Amino acid sequence: MPEDKYSKTQSTARPDKEPGRSLKISIIEGSFASVHIAITIGALVTGYALMLGANDFHLGLLAALSALSNVGAIFSAYLVGLLGHRKKLTIWAATLGRLLWAALCILPFLNVLTGWKLLIFFLVIFVANTSVNMANNAWLSWMTDLVPLKRRGSYFGLRSTILGAVTMAANFGAGKLYDVMNSQGHQQQAFALIFGVAALAAVIAGIILSKQWEPPLTGEKPLPISELFRLPFANRDFRRLLLFFVLWSMATAVAGPFFAAHMIKNLNMPFAVIAYYSIIAGILNFAFQPVWGRIIDRLGNKPVMIFNMLGIFTLPLFWLFAAPNFYLPIWIDAFISGLVWPGFTLATFNLLLVSAPEENRTAYLAVQSMVTGLAIFAASLIGGWLANSLHDFKFIIFGQTIINFHLLFVLSSICRISLLPLALKLREDQAQSVGTLLDMVGDKSSQRFSEMLDSGIMTIKQIRNQLQ
Repeated sequence: MPEDKYSKTQSTARPDKEPGRSLKISIIEGSFASVHIAITIGALVTGYALMLGANDFHLGLLAALSALSNVGAIFSAYLVGLLGHRKKLTIWAATLGRLLWAALCILPFLNVLTGWKLLIFFLVIFVANTSVNMANNAWLSWMTDLVPLKRRGSYFGLRSTILGAVTMAANFGAGKLYDVMNSQGHQQQAFALIFGVAALAAVIAGIILSKQWEPPLTGEKPLPISELFRLPFANRDFRRLLLFFVLWSMATAVAGPFFAAHMIKNLNMPFAVIAYYSIIAGILNFAFQPVWGRIIDRLGNKPVMIFNMLGIFTLPLFWLFAAPNFYLPIWIDAFISGLVWPGFTLATFNLLLVSAPEENRTAYLAVQSMVTGLAIFAASLIGGWLANSLHDFKFIIFGQTIINFHLLFVLSSICRISLLPLALKLREDQAQSVGTLLDMVGDKSSQRFSEMLDSGIMTIKQIRNQLQ
């Protein structure tokens, strides 16, 4: 294969201070990217769609199109094999894709029909996310080579913790700004300013990412599209992992688009209050990401993933009891989410990395991204159709009103726990059992209780001595 200008200059020698220097750069770059992600994924986008006149089906379609954009990963795998590097593709695809969101700054002010505005909105999001997913696949391969295997759990745990804190601050800041401007009658201007900040953060992230070192690309060969699909499905262990990712994605996506919509439409929560959900979960995420990273380095990914699944399946059920004047169930959900989602996300992320072989790794990562995207696409459309079809559904039981969104939350919970047997069958060499993790948690809890008990006894003795 003829080399391009970039691949000719790519040195096989490791520069001084690498990969440590680039690992620090990745955290800084990720912090700016997290500002963009916090704004463009979640309640603000749902609120923007509702402003344009979206109904429940449109909300499902919004999530479906975002998921369908994962097809960009396949093009990324093909281009990485063809070009022989990942850096330029990652930088340009991520930056340009995120910059497209700037179009939403002017969309509300265009003199076109509401239907056309919705169409433009969906088109911008689909194209932007497709480009970003091309970058994500190449970035994932890049980071797999950059981060030493034995440090992945702790490094990505630390990185996710810092990025989670940035996301939390960005969520609250954007939500508070929107509430203030919206209360003054400037809803459209609020969205324009917020998405403009997101676009600026994307440009800064791209500039910083250009300073990060890329290790030499090994094991990637230019392959036809058909071969890119065949390789991952021919690997039995990876095929089973794919099945889990597909079913899990469907289990969460069937209700995923409607948690934020429920907050806005039915619970009447201001955007700043909605941000408290992310703050509660984010603070706990901040505390537990490094803990889960260390546990993964010690016991493996599979036991951590399964342990946290047991908590995740309960989360949608709390939303059945929330009301406009009773947000406590949502805060409980946020608290538990901050404990269990960080470990699950980190474990599944690392399990994917260790399951994809070095040779043509981008093909494996691309297929995983694409099939889970298609699964989310299908489940989101089904969820949107169900929500819209059951729009007028109401059922009162024990004084609690059950509506269409509640039915989807229960369905999601049932689907999540039903995947536990499949998760137990996943393979990870040298991973410890879930029982080992439970024993370790029990030992740590007993140790902490004993320390607290000893401290309490010592305090009582000191108080008694002072009274004598």
